[in-house]
Amino acid sequence: MIKEHATQKTPAVATYAATLTRCAGTWLEYPPDDAEQQRIDAASRALGQQRARALLFYQDATEAHLFSIRLFRSEEFQPLHLSDHLVAQIIQAIGEPPEVENPDDPTFTLYIRRAVLSIASAQMRRTLAAQVRRFLPRYVEAHEWQKAIAIDNNALRTSLGNEVSPFLVQMTLEGLARWYEEHDDDNAK
Repeated sequence: MIKEHATQKTPAVATYAATLTRCAGTWLEYPPDDAEQQRIDAASRALGQQRARALLFYQDATEAHLFSIRLFRSEEFQPLHLSDHLVAQIIQAIGEPPEVENPDDPTFTLYIRRAVLSIASAQMRRTLAAQVRRFLPRYVEAHEWQKAIAIDNNALRTSLGNEVSPFLVQMTLEGLARWYEEHDDDNAK
């Protein structure tokens, strides 16, 4: 389990989080206050007591990965989708996403991996990991252990140097999808 310390509520931190994601105007725009941080810490401690569940959950790595992807497709994670600014950086750095017809073709998957790695600085990773951990209390308090385990594990994997976690994959996919929806609408006018 990773431990994140409460950060000060400074405009620079809020601005940075908002430049990474679509969290501007939501509860995720600013770092957690002391009360929220205490809830996150308590949830992390409670989750630490679920080690047996976590080991069981991750016995099938493929299923755990797919579970995480499905979890992060949920609308509640929408504020953490990558911002247009980051999507523009991706497209500038590695080009447009490839079109693939065969679902077994790894080209698009490799593109997403390169996309994440092209923008995922250490500071960005720490910020996004801290942001997704803010969801822990609601799942721990509801005893939705698999979701809490997946969130915690993805936060850890997101914070690692070259890891492309399911969370980062899904936030990138959603950011790209929104980018093209909005730009297709602009071009249609």
